[in-house]
Amino acid sequence: MTSPTKWSVWVGTDEQWDAQQLKLPEPCVYQSSSWAHHRINFGWKSIRIASETNSCFAQVLYRSAFSTTIAWIPGGPAGNFSEINKHLLLEVRRLTKNSRTYLRLNSLQKSDLSTEQSLTTNQWHKVKHKLSSGLSLVYALGNDAAARREGLSSNWGRNLRRGEGRNTAPYLWQQITVSAVADLYKQLSDYKDLAENSEIPNSETISSLISSCSSQLKIFRCDDQSGNPLAMRGALIFGDKAWDIFAAVSPQGRKQYSSYVTAWALFNHCADLKIESYDLSGVDPINNKGVYDFKHGTGATEIEYIGEWESASPFIIQPIIGRLLRYRKTS
Repeated sequence: MTSPTKWSVWVGTDEQWDAQQLKLPEPCVYQSSSWAHHRINFGWKSIRIASETNSCFAQVLYRSAFSTTIAWIPGGPAGNFSEINKHLLLEVRRLTKNSRTYLRLNSLQKSDLSTEQSLTTNQWHKVKHKLSSGLSLVYALGNDAAARREGLSSNWGRNLRRGEGRNTAPYLWQQITVSAVADLYKQLSDYKDLAENSEIPNSETISSLISSCSSQLKIFRCDDQSGNPLAMRGALIFGDKAWDIFAAVSPQGRKQYSSYVTAWALFNHCADLKIESYDLSGVDPINNKGVYDFKHGTGATEIEYIGEWESASPFIIQPIIGRLLRYRKTS
């Protein structure tokens, strides 16, 4: 029997890391160097490790809590999933110098039985108390705009036409301002009476994303006649895929269907950039049906991610930390 693949620290620059990621099947923006810099702004540390065959890579974010290293692999690892084994955890434990180490991965690749069997065989456990639904909608951009328009639901297509008749043309926002983005989110939050601990990003998060991910961020904006924003939608681009990251609309923008024309303009822009698919970044058809219906109306295909899996050393801390993390935002 061959010995399990071991892992070791990866050494190189941010540019080399990103280039390596883009050579792999289905690279994810949340494994990019820009995303690590964004999360470092909020107290996380980052390490990069690779399997000894250089066929699987992981950018690991970690911090200390509960006298334990809490480690997180957002959007990864990337590469050959058969090499994701206990030695990945052991290398994180060695590098962070803590015998109490909890590690969670969150792969945004489409789930398949063989991958789940491999993770289970390699002593990983599917998370019971997940931080997200594990579902998303992926919008294909390969067809031209006319063909994609035919694929819209009747309601989405009707609202798009209404929006086109009631709004000025959305445009690519070149000089993005934190205050304008935050204000749109505040209007959205106030309108929907959302709790402060909802998924609405605060000014610090918005500022960090704009500064850390500037080279990957594309935001389209729709204004009223006075130049005030009615709606905006933004994506992070990495390789030939885009991920939804910002979306907000004012009460007036809702009346004018501004979110439809803004999203449509962004989709078309991504298609012009030869982006093949647009991940609408998670859906919850039960607890957030309105957002689900908007995203589903684009004609996007629903997928289940490989999702969240966990491992820990010693094993006894795994269920304890797993439950505690349910009440803490870690991604």
